[in-house]
Amino acid sequence: MRSNELEDLNLLLIRDAAEAPMWLDRWALSYPTVHTLSVNAHDNIETWQASVAQAWHGTNRHTVAVVAHGSGALALMAWLYQADILTQKALRATILAAPSQSAWREDAHHTLLRARLNGRAAVVVGANDEQCPAEWARGLAHNWGARFFTAPQAGHLNGDLHGWQWGMKLLQEMLLS
Repeated sequence: MRSNELEDLNLLLIRDAAEAPMWLDRWALSYPTVHTLSVNAHDNIETWQASVAQAWHGTNRHTVAVVAHGSGALALMAWLYQADILTQKALRATILAAPSQSAWREDAHHTLLRARLNGRAAVVVGANDEQCPAEWARGLAHNWGARFFTAPQAGHLNGDLHGWQWGMKLLQEMLLS
């Protein structure tokens, strides 16, 4: 990204509404232009799509990075499946942290299986995450067109993690490469 694009960057953070306060909340305070969205793991794909679309329209829609956790990662992919190519090009970097296997939804269109990421993208899991098994997440990353990473932190990556500096560095590397 060019420096003028970085100045206009919007960060969209999508979290699972059932999760306790976590590193995403600290990220919301750490970036100049942040938009947040909480989604419910039990909602259907259409509800996820509408929620993410509404949050997307609150951004500048030209230079956006998205970081989504748990069911938020699935909600983003559901929305991305229906997004037009210009919207997809505005998505400069995406981190899908610990997608929740139990929140996976199947529909007649196979939306989550057919969704694809455009641009720099990563699926990140913690070691020994029971809610997001590594092999399952590795398959998602491959299918969605993202790189797969195992974070140095263990578990579902849903704690404070001191702001999850490792994830912040990954996002910065993705934006600057």
